[in-house]
Amino acid sequence: MAGLSTQIQDLYVAYFGRPADYFGLQYWTGIAATPSGFAEMVQAFATSAEYRGMVGGMDNRALVDTVYEHLFGRPAETAGIDYWAGLLDSKVISIADVVTSVAGGAQGLDSVVFQDKVQTADIFTDHLDQANERLAYTGTNANTLAYDYLAAIKDEASAAYALDPANIDALIAKISTVIYTAGMEEPVHLVGVQPG
Repeated sequence: MAGLSTQIQDLYVAYFGRPADYFGLQYWTGIAATPSGFAEMVQAFATSAEYRGMVGGMDNRALVDTVYEHLFGRPAETAGIDYWAGLLDSKVISIADVVTSVAGGAQGLDSVVFQDKVQTADIFTDHLDQANERLAYTGTNANTLAYDYLAAIKDEASAAYALDPANIDALIAKISTVIYTAGMEEPVHLVGVQPG
């Protein structure tokens, strides 16, 4: 299950730049265990309201740059933008292909940063161990706080801070406090995800 959980976190980080929520991870773990599960996940993530809300109105060059930011915490190099945007422009590939290919081809510091983001996401979701924390980590405000936390991972020093369980717990406490202070907002779930 741990390997499957990490693969699901890979997609959450790559598409949304944030850790999986507890209910989403449970749902997608069941889907991912089926023969076509990961293909279904990739399609659902790429067409979800959350992802469309992040990238809506972007041209393909900006879209590729966003993929690099989510994965590696840096802008894409010009050659990478030219290559991937060209393939998207000619409709040879989809954004789902770009995300999975760029993530799968990560090397050097890019690979380290991406894996640190995924490991941080794993710990974060694992630390959502109270019902109020699980409920608090839904919706735009909570997602933004978690997104900003992962976005700060750009090198080994920032990863060391982000991976510290005490800092992750502080983030979860902040999410719970902010959400409950402001009043629970309407939860936002991926299409097909049923909170459970």
